[in-house]
Amino acid sequence: MVRTLYQRTVGVAAVLAGLAWAGPSRAGDAEAVSLQIGMVQGIFRDVQPGMVRALARPLQDMIQKQTGFNGGVEIAADPFILADRLDSKRYQFGVFHGFEFAWVKQKHPDFVPLAVTVPPGRKLQACVVVHVDSKMTCLADLKDECVVLPRGTKAHCYAYLDRERAGLPAGTAKPRAKPPANAEEALDAVVAGDAPAAVVDAAALAGYQSLQPGAFKQLRVLSKSESFPPTVVAYKKGAVDDETVEKVRQLLTTAHQTPTGKPLMMLWNLKGFEDVPADYDVQLEKIGKAYPSPAPVAVTAPTEK
Repeated sequence: MVRTLYQRTVGVAAVLAGLAWAGPSRAGDAEAVSLQIGMVQGIFRDVQPGMVRALARPLQDMIQKQTGFNGGVEIAADPFILADRLDSKRYQFGVFHGFEFAWVKQKHPDFVPLAVTVPPGRKLQACVVVHVDSKMTCLADLKDECVVLPRGTKAHCYAYLDRERAGLPAGTAKPRAKPPANAEEALDAVVAGDAPAAVVDAAALAGYQSLQPGAFKQLRVLSKSESFPPTVVAYKKGAVDDETVEKVRQLLTTAHQTPTGKPLMMLWNLKGFEDVPADYDVQLEKIGKAYPSPAPVAVTAPTEK
């Protein structure tokens, strides 16, 4: 069965939640460093908090052996609230979707990306998929018809669909009210003619092609998005000491190599974390232009004392 986007969302959330909930490494140690991690609400789309906690527990055991960190996770309603709390040092680290980080970096140039996730296929891209026999040539042809998005669909897929629907009649390509359980079911619905189109991540589409090559031949990509920057763990420059920053970076980027981390990454369908790519700023600039910030970005002038 194709790994669901729901599972991928759980994976990113659980890894970072495990980091935040890790306790002191040894009894009698000095007071543990407290790290508060903020996450944007969209990362937890369709994910129950209890599920995140359950999947985080094995990672907590691994982290407790390596660090003395404790702390917690807080959820911010949107990336701008998350950014404000990171700026005020309420959080030491923040987790943003890549395109959201492009927005907040405009106001907070002192935010530093620490590590990025490695998605399956190493590409975040949204695809609108129709039946191979469909006469549609663009999204606007989906007049008064709904598209299906599976549960747990990644934020970049919604961002792409929202942008493409902008300016179209309200009923055009509207997301169906009752989403299928996973990407496989969404694509099966298109193959069977039960849905005119589906919006899925490129990795999910590739997985469907691998596992159901016959059915895949009945599909056609109507349109696809730009490649999105990966999800990022960031901090405010100077707000966290260099030693802690390096410890967290190493913990994230090596988790997939540890005896405990390897099976967890497989379970969560997450390749791991890696150092920020050299062209990440370029990626942010491009995606910021393609998907402008939905909120006014105002750089706060220094206050005179």
